[in-house]
Amino acid sequence: MRRVIESYGADPRQFGEWFLPENDGAPLAMLIHGGYFRPVWRLDLEEPTALDLATRGFAVWSIEYRAYDHPWPSTILDVAAAIDHGLAEGSRHGVDITRRALLGHSAGGGLAAWATSRRGLPADTPAADPDAPTFDLVVLHAPVACLAIGSREHLGEGAIDTFMGGRPEDVPDRYAVTDPCALTPDPQGRRVLLHGDADEDVPVAQSEAYLAHLVGHGIDAELAVLPGDTHYEILDPSSTVSALRLDLLTRALRPGAQ
Repeated sequence: MRRVIESYGADPRQFGEWFLPENDGAPLAMLIHGGYFRPVWRLDLEEPTALDLATRGFAVWSIEYRAYDHPWPSTILDVAAAIDHGLAEGSRHGVDITRRALLGHSAGGGLAAWATSRRGLPADTPAADPDAPTFDLVVLHAPVACLAIGSREHLGEGAIDTFMGGRPEDVPDRYAVTDPCALTPDPQGRRVLLHGDADEDVPVAQSEAYLAHLVGHGIDAELAVLPGDTHYEILDPSSTVSALRLDLLTRALRPGAQ
C-alpha cells in the first residue's frame, strides 16, 4: 500500500491523503471526517478506516478541509474542491474512478450530504455545479444533516451556529444553500444512513429527518439503526457498524469480491 499527500489549494488545510492498494484499477472510496466543524479535529480520525479499506482493495481519498475558524462558506468550498480533485487525479494513481463511493461521519456526513446536492443549487451559490460528481453509493454515519434543526437543538454546544456564522433566523440565505434538509438531493446513487441508538452526540432524529427528506425526493435511501452503538464505533474498523459499511462498499463497488 502507498500513501500520498496532495494539496488541492493553497491553505495548509486544503489537502487530502491517498491510501492506495498495490493493484491498479481499485474502486474509489472518499472519506470526509467529522468533528462538529471544529479545527481541533482532523483527517487522522479516519486513518484506521482508510488503512483498513486500502488493505481490502479500495483506493481511499481522505480529505481535510478548513473548519469553523474560517468564515462560511470556506468549509463547503473545500469539500467540493477536494472531491473534484480526487476524481480529477485518481486515474493518475491507477484508481478506477468510475466505481466510487462517498463516506462521511458526523459533521463529515452532513458535508457529504451537502456535496451530493450540488447539482440543484442555484447557479450563483457557493460550489454550485449542474455537473457535480455523483456516486454509486453514499454512506452517512450519524450525519449532522439537518442544520436548522440542529441549530435549534443546540447540537455540538452551538457548533452549527459557529460554522454557519449565525442561527437560521440570522443568516437564512446561508442555511438555504448549505442545510442538506433544505436542498434537492442529486438523483443518482444509493444513500445508506447508519446511526447508533445510544448516540448522545448526534441524535438519531437527524438521520430520521434526512431519510424522510431523501425519500420525499424519490431517492433510493435507507436507515439502519444500530442497537447500543454510540457515536464512535464507526472509527474502529473491527466494529459491527464498520463491517456493515464494508459489506455495503463491497457489494456496490466490488461485487465479484463477495
